[in-house]
Parts: sequence; C-alpha cells; structure tokens
Amino acid sequence: MSDPVPPQPEPSYGPPAYPPPPQPQYGAPMYASGPGAWLVRPLRGIGGATRGLIVAYAALSGVTIIVNLWGIVSLNAYSTGLVGIDALEAYDAISRPVSILSLLVLLASGVCWMVWQYRAAASLPAGSLRRSPGWHVGSWFIPIVSLWFPFQNVSDIARSSRADLDGGIRGIWWVLWIAGNLTSGIGGRMLLTGNSLPGFIAGLTISIVSDALVIVGAVFAWIVVARITAAIDPSAR
Repeated sequence: MSDPVPPQPEPSYGPPAYPPPPQPQYGAPMYASGPGAWLVRPLRGIGGATRGLIVAYAALSGVTIIVNLWGIVSLNAYSTGLVGIDALEAYDAISRPVSILSLLVLLASGVCWMVWQYRAAASLPAGSLRRSPGWHVGSWFIPIVSLWFPFQNVSDIARSSRADLDGGIRGIWWVLWIAGNLTSGIGGRMLLTGNSLPGFIAGLTISIVSDALVIVGAVFAWIVVARITAAIDPSAR
C-alpha cells in the first residue's frame, strides 16, 4: 500500500518578485525620472582637476610676471652699462623653463576643460542645448567661430543646468579670456621679431599685462567650472 501524498500548496498567480534595481554609486551615471531625464555623467573628479590646473596656471602666470619684471630691469640696466650680458643670460635661463612649464600646464588644463565641458553637455537633456557635446569641444579649435561659440555653449550649459551663474560672471570670464589671448599673441610676436632693447622691453610689458589678465580671468573660470559642476553633479545625490 503506497504512502499518502501530502497536501500540495495552492499555486499562486501574480507578478514575479524582481530584485530591486541597484543604486547608483559615486561617480556612476544616474538617470532622473520624468520627461527630459538627465543622464548625469561624473563631473566632480574632472571638475576638480580642471579647477586645480586653473589655479596652477594662474600661479605660474604670477611667477612669469615676476620673471618678466626682472627681465625689464635687466634690459634697462644693460642698456645703461650697469650690468653685462651675464645678467641677460641669467634671465633667459630662468624664463625659458618657466615658459615651458606654463605651456604644459595650460595644455593640461585645456584638455581637462574639454573633457569636463563634454561631460557637462552630455549630461543635460537632449534639445536643451543649441549644439551637440561634440560641438562643445570642436568649437574651441575653429578660427573665428572660437571667438563666441564656446561662450554660447557654456552659457547654454549654465542655463539648462540652472547653475548659480549669472551672465555677468560668464561675460567677464570670456572677455578676460579673449583679452588675455590677444595680448599674449601681441607680446609674443614682439619678443620674437624685436631687434632692439626698447622692442624687447615693450614685448615683456605687454606679456605682463597678458599674465595679469590670465590671473584675474582664472578666478572667474574657476567659478564657472565649480558652479556648473555643483548644479549637474552635486556632492550629495
């Protein structure tokens, strides 16, 4: 005689119990629900690196001002016979490595800025910007266009992200950026083509003005990066 079959539980019909979705961790993309959802790309790391390099470049610009002032004093003293050629050679020995280091830091900060701006643009809802993230990077390299497209692009990011960044701060940053590049080009050309002591002194003077504009502009550039980063990728999500 077979053993009795134990009673079987009644089958239940209902939705399957799916596991809860994983929560986004620090630095991971995060989706926001609702129309016009954001895909927030990590900005805090690259934003911090960009701000750090901006500060480093401003500090090197300050060093360059001091070195160029020394160069002007040395050239004036040389023109009056107070010092010999050794004084000018000493200036060259200091100014060249400072210039090379400044250029390297400028290039590094430019690369970080491009990555930061691309991620910021890619984080915002499609259609909220007038140009694609690729154009946000490419417009920096196109002659003539680079005089206003990058400013428009950063302004679009600020408005779309609702960053605490008014038009005055953005405008001052951009005017200082253009003015610093313009005076840097003029001063550099005068130093390369100058064939007299007054010409070299004038070139160094304009270069000092350029570096002063860079230092002031760096303050506003730092604010631009910090506030847009805080709006798109806040420290507490």
